[in-house]
Amino acid sequence: MEDARKLSDFIDLDLLQNIQDNCSKAMGLAFITVDYKGIPITKYSGFTSHCMLGRQAKGFAEMCEQCDAHGGLHAAITGQPYIYRCHADLVDFAVPLIVNGSYMGAVLGGQVRLQEESERELEHILPQRPNWKRDKEWEEAYQKLEVVTYEKVEASVKLLRDIIVTFVERRTGKGADGVLREKEKQLSEERAARLDLEKQVQKQESNTARRRTELHYFFFVMNIISKLAYEEKAAKTEALSYDFADMMRYAAGAEQKISTLGEELNYIGALLRIRKAWVRDKLAYTISVPEQYHQVSCPFMVLQPIVECALEGAETEAAEPRKLDFYAEEENGRLLFQILSNDTSRSVEELTEELSGAAEEGYFHTGGVDRLLKQTLGGGYRLMVNRRRDGRAGAAVSFYLPLERNG
Repeated sequence: MEDARKLSDFIDLDLLQNIQDNCSKAMGLAFITVDYKGIPITKYSGFTSHCMLGRQAKGFAEMCEQCDAHGGLHAAITGQPYIYRCHADLVDFAVPLIVNGSYMGAVLGGQVRLQEESERELEHILPQRPNWKRDKEWEEAYQKLEVVTYEKVEASVKLLRDIIVTFVERRTGKGADGVLREKEKQLSEERAARLDLEKQVQKQESNTARRRTELHYFFFVMNIISKLAYEEKAAKTEALSYDFADMMRYAAGAEQKISTLGEELNYIGALLRIRKAWVRDKLAYTISVPEQYHQVSCPFMVLQPIVECALEGAETEAAEPRKLDFYAEEENGRLLFQILSNDTSRSVEELTEELSGAAEEGYFHTGGVDRLLKQTLGGGYRLMVNRRRDGRAGAAVSFYLPLERNG
């Protein structure tokens, strides 16, 4: 009964019994539904006296169950109804019950004799057991069996197959309606995903267009300022406006991951000139990087966080004048880049934590330098923060770059 309960999880056995009874009355054939082992899970419908005697006889009933199991299994393997002869030489057939791709059992029918002119070479599913013919009652029951044409059996099988397939599909939701609903659901999900993607693309395109418009207007205004500064002979203002415009042009390329050391230094040079115009004598710097290294590949915007961190607090009255020195030299097949600072406002440990932490949102940030180096250049590249080796107070921030030329 365990298998019957499994089948009943998908199919209403009472409804199946009703279909089976009506098919038996309409077709004049016997029917029984079995599980995949050949064990009945419905009541007999229209069973003949001959077969009832056989299923009550010791040793013969087991043969009946084996025929049922073999017939259903053969139908399951081929996926099609199977017409055969049983061990009592009667014509039977099996229509497989396939639920969600698994063979759960079969509806078996038949228990008829064929007219002589309709005789076909049908497979005997088990060896013949003619000893029942010696029993008078059994033999009389055999003679009373309905004699039909093979065409009737074949038509009955096709009709039963269509009924069973429709029944199973409707009960399991796998019929035309179920397939259509599944397809509609899939299409709906695809449409929703496509619309979401389109919205994201439109938003990105809108943001890009707006950014381009803003930058275009920004550079337009900066050109006006530069022109006025030139006309008013304000050389410093003119130079700073050009520096700021150059900085904005470089920062606008945020999509790129790799730049060059020369471009990074040009950006930092402009930044430092603007900061020096603000703090004046409180900032001094030197950039001593040979031009031969300016085409070395370098992560985009890797220097700005370090410089911003080194300049923090430089504009206050109590602060000592801030001094930054930039160096680069080859070491062990790589380029060692260093920034020396006389800033003593934080320890080496605090500086390391600040430069290695999560990058903050906004135009200026001081975190994420170590992660940026590793993500861009690989795990062998990292940020190093140490005390200065020249005996002076302050820190040395350094990192290696591969000696590869960009472009």
